[in-house]
Amino acid sequence: MTDIIVDVIENPYHKAETKPHYLNVAEARMTCFEAFNIVTASQALGGEYEMADEEDPEPTNLFRLHHALAEPRLSELLLQIAVFVRTFDDVMTDLDPEAYRAHAAATNGENYIGDLDGTPLSLREACNKIIHAVDFRPVYDHSDRQVADGSYKRVWYMTGEIEIGGMRGQHQWAVLLFVQPFLEVVVDRIDFTSAASQAGRE
Repeated sequence: MTDIIVDVIENPYHKAETKPHYLNVAEARMTCFEAFNIVTASQALGGEYEMADEEDPEPTNLFRLHHALAEPRLSELLLQIAVFVRTFDDVMTDLDPEAYRAHAAATNGENYIGDLDGTPLSLREACNKIIHAVDFRPVYDHSDRQVADGSYKRVWYMTGEIEIGGMRGQHQWAVLLFVQPFLEVVVDRIDFTSAASQAGRE
């Protein structure tokens, strides 16, 4: 006698012809949101210190906490974003080549998000450089306050620019990335859903 096997749960293996990586666009947008907030909070805290009413102000504990945590967290977030965008590019190019090629051209970011060795930087190049960076260096400006005894106190805050450096073979490269424009272009780029990718999820 042959045992009869009944599937209680359908085998997901055959649900779609192709199964690309699951791309959580909502989570990627939240990552952009957090990165944007880090930079703008740094600038706001610097401005608050400069405009403080006290004759001899000290940076608040929140400012000190932000100063300690902001740079490593921003590095982590931008790396996540760069890997996501590169993967998103590859998957969407395979799923809907013609439509995505036009969308990518419209959200290229050149002459907006930064430069590579003095030439305009594209979004995909920016993501590549973030991923391969050996030096990730946010740029800082400062706020100075003259205090009661006539001396000056200084605090540092992020400008929203990042200097990124690395090596390709024997060639050293350098990127200047503008964080807010970069994040704006990323949000525009990932605001694309192909018909094929929608069908593959049904």
